[in-house]
Amino acid sequence: MNNRNLPSIRHYPLEKLVEINELEIALKMTEKKLSKEHIMGIVNAFYANTQICVSGIPYIRIQGLAEILRTGNSGAEQSLVYQGIPGLISKSEILNIDGYEHISGPTLIQLIEVRKSVKSGKTKQYLQIAERIYTKIVNNSEVRDVKDVFLQEISNYRPYLKKERIDKYGISSCEFTGETFSSTEEVDFAHIDSVVTNPFRALNVDNGVIIFKHIHKDLTKNKIHNFDEMYLHCLENNYSVYWAERYAEVFPQ
Repeated sequence: MNNRNLPSIRHYPLEKLVEINELEIALKMTEKKLSKEHIMGIVNAFYANTQICVSGIPYIRIQGLAEILRTGNSGAEQSLVYQGIPGLISKSEILNIDGYEHISGPTLIQLIEVRKSVKSGKTKQYLQIAERIYTKIVNNSEVRDVKDVFLQEISNYRPYLKKERIDKYGISSCEFTGETFSSTEEVDFAHIDSVVTNPFRALNVDNGVIIFKHIHKDLTKNKIHNFDEMYLHCLENNYSVYWAERYAEVFPQ
C-alpha cells in the first residue's frame, strides 16, 4: 500500500464545525464599557480566518490577525509574525493552506501573550477576550471529534506505514541497532516527528523509523517527540543515526 491510498491531511473551515453564536458568548463575559462592535470584530475575525486541522489544531490566516491582535491598520501583526521581537518571541512558522499563509493556534496564543505584556487598559482586555474565544474553539466538541477521528486513522494506518517503509527501503533490520528481525511483528513504525508535534507528517513514510518494539516503548517512556530528541537519544545509546540522513533529504531544514 502506498501513500496515495492513505487518508490525506485535511482542514475544515471553522464555520463548518462551530456555530458563530457559540463564540459570541464572549460578549457576556466582558465589562459593559467594552465595545460590542470590537468584540464582534474579534469573533468574526476568528470565524472567517480559522481552519481546523484534522489534528484539532486551529490555524489562523495571517491576513485576519489585525483584529485579533488589536494592531489596527498599523500592519504591526505582519512584523510580529514574520520577524518576531528580539528577546521575546521568534518569527512564526508559516503554513500555506489553500494559497493563504496561516499560523498555528499555539503560535497565536504566544503572540497574544506578548501583546498583553506591552499593553494595558481596554486593549489588554480585548486581547484577553481573544484568548477566551480561542479556548472555546479548541474545547468545542465538534473540534475534539475531528481530532479523535484523525488519531484513530493514524492508529488504523500505522501497520501500512510500517510495511511501506520496509518495502520502500528494503529494511530487514532495526534502524537503530542494526539487528536483523525475523518477523515484522517484532518491529514498529515509530514516528520521528510525533503526531502531536507535527500532524502534517503523520502519514509520511519518511517521517518514521523501523525499530524493535521494546525500543519504541523506550522512546515513548522518555517522551521523545521530534527529530532532535530522537537523534540525541540515539547518540546517548550508541544507536545508528543513518536514518537521520534519509530524514534530512526528505525534510531539509
